[in-house]
Amino acid sequence: MTTTMIETPSPDKAFYDAEAIGVGENHAIFVREISGYFASYAQQLNDDLRGTTGVIVELGAGSCTLSCNASQLENVTRVIAADISSKRMEKSIVNTAALLDADIQKITTVECDFNDRLPFDDQSVDAIMFDAALHHARNIWNLISECQRVLTPSGKLIAQRESYLNALRADRQMAYLLKTPEVSAQVSENMYLKSQYEYYLKVNGFSVEFIPYTRSRLKRILGFANGWLFVDGSLYYSKV
Repeated sequence: MTTTMIETPSPDKAFYDAEAIGVGENHAIFVREISGYFASYAQQLNDDLRGTTGVIVELGAGSCTLSCNASQLENVTRVIAADISSKRMEKSIVNTAALLDADIQKITTVECDFNDRLPFDDQSVDAIMFDAALHHARNIWNLISECQRVLTPSGKLIAQRESYLNALRADRQMAYLLKTPEVSAQVSENMYLKSQYEYYLKVNGFSVEFIPYTRSRLKRILGFANGWLFVDGSLYYSKV
């Protein structure tokens, strides 16, 4: 007798396989928002990649917007868009690439769960990017340790549009989180203080830089409070 084992998808994969993304005006607005954050550090990233192999991985790629943006950089030779749901990427990448005039020939999609060991060789990647994805790790320490493993000695780790706790409103924010569809579906959903992100990166051997970016005029006026009263921007880390 032959027994066939049917693997049940994780709650994260099941949720994102079913997510409706990739078409319509809402998608175009979403892509513009992500691209605005990317533009705030794109030149710095391109400069940092000069003289490297130019290999970038986007983890939790979803709409593949960061991957499409990165494909336009002169010093990028290959972009690997990795996500727990290949269906999710397939729904989005063609429209995203068209909106951004991306160099689709540079982009490869890979289905992987970043809560497991990353499917990349040691010191084989020049930059790893997250867009509103790092906080989805079930164990952020393990994920950052894996990023450290696969990045080259001069590698960069960039996390934009992260989910930040505000020390003054943390109780309300966590109460809100408990009511989200993701948590109801047992999807990994977390929030951290900016100082906690910095702690996890520092203990795993990264230097820390915060690049502020906001679309809000009021927050631009209050720029001195960015990183304390509110956090809008990208975390840009280098291996040390």
